[in-house]
Amino acid sequence: MDQYILKALEGELLWYDERPPVVPNQSAFVLYTNTPVIDKLPSDVTKSMNTNKRMLQFLRKSWQPATARNEAEPDGKHRGFRHMINERMRREKQKQSYLALHSLLPNGTRSDKNWIVQMTAMNIQQLKRYKEELIKRNVELEALLVENEKERVKWSKIRLKVANPTSGIESMLEVLKCLQYLGLKARNVHSNFSPEEFSAELEIETKIGAAEIEEAVQETLNKAEMKLRFPFPGR
Repeated sequence: MDQYILKALEGELLWYDERPPVVPNQSAFVLYTNTPVIDKLPSDVTKSMNTNKRMLQFLRKSWQPATARNEAEPDGKHRGFRHMINERMRREKQKQSYLALHSLLPNGTRSDKNWIVQMTAMNIQQLKRYKEELIKRNVELEALLVENEKERVKWSKIRLKVANPTSGIESMLEVLKCLQYLGLKARNVHSNFSPEEFSAELEIETKIGAAEIEEAVQETLNKAEMKLRFPFPGR
């Protein structure tokens, strides 16, 4: 047996393999093989689809509409967002109000909010005092005007007569119309009606002489009486 081994070592009978011995793989990676991956793809994805189409299909599945996202948001988060917006609107409105007040104040007024409020309050109090003074002055002027009017306007008596009147009532109406036309007021009227004479005594306010007024009213009364007696011209 030993002789046989020695002869084999001499090269006549020894046979060996030229390939290196196989070393076991110690790595977790697997060598890439050109094997089909159709079995590993999802059911709705085909091998012919490129990367862009697969990405679009993925986005369609993962995308949610705005309404769905809003419904999915918690109520607390939505309320907090609305509160933030309302607070911003309130502050902006308050800022505009302060700017409007500041524009009404004298030039050079500080833009500090507290100072604006203080100056506005002072101006309001001052305007109230001005208003009270103007009301008081207006009352005094009205009383003065009334006194001047009383002194300027005088009351005078005028007497009117018409012989053989056609109608005492018509004559009296013509007298009142004449006074109204002249813009005069009468406060006391005494009249007498009879077939022989119509007479009247009136107390009127006069801004001109009483004699001129009496003459004008008497002339109007005479013309009215003539029309009553002769209603048709030429008779």
